[in-house]
Amino acid sequence: MPDKIDEKICPICGRDNNCMAHSNEPCWCNKVKIPQELLDLVPESKKQKACICLKCIQGFKDDQQKFINRY
Repeated sequence: MPDKIDEKICPICGRDNNCMAHSNEPCWCNKVKIPQELLDLVPESKKQKACICLKCIQGFKDDQQKFINRY
């Protein structure tokens, strides 16, 4: 049975991604540039189904190798 995808959970770390894409408010994720290398780390089954959280995006930008080693 495939894993259930929760669009409010970061597909990398599993924390709340604070995405507001399906609300009346504009979402932060529309204003952030996400490196392709980080997008490539998302498991295939979760690609384009949930936003990566801001903490993961910043962690990746701060130290790409440390981030990759962690996840």
